[in-house]
Amino acid sequence: MADTQNQNAKVTLHWLDKSRSQRVVWLLQECKGLDWAVKVYKRGANMLAPPTLKEIHPLGKSPVISIESLATPKPLVLAESGAIFEYLCDHCAPHLVPKRYQEGKEGQIGGETESWLRYRFYMHYAEGSLMTLLILALFMDRE
Repeated sequence: MADTQNQNAKVTLHWLDKSRSQRVVWLLQECKGLDWAVKVYKRGANMLAPPTLKEIHPLGKSPVISIESLATPKPLVLAESGAIFEYLCDHCAPHLVPKRYQEGKEGQIGGETESWLRYRFYMHYAEGSLMTLLILALFMDRE
């Protein structure tokens, strides 16, 4: 992990079947030395998430991760793919994140590296603009 203080952390991915949570599994596999597990939740006959998932996070959807650490009195619970990815990259997989600022331009508007801007764009593109196209394609394919 990024820091020796984080070495005792354990991440649990609350994974709903037939969801996009698989992407978080791929990221967890890239987090060197991280202790993690997957807890599987099955959809009901109505294809909705079970009520037990709402006990983990009020949104009651997946992906959700909970992180147990010596530094926190209770597990830290994070929802939403983009937020989960940024948090895990910051704390558990910094080798995946490009350098943010050009030398001597730390904190300046426009001082970011091109690779960091591209990284940030694609981090959010997957959940924003691209998701609409993917869902539309899914529905059109079923018709």
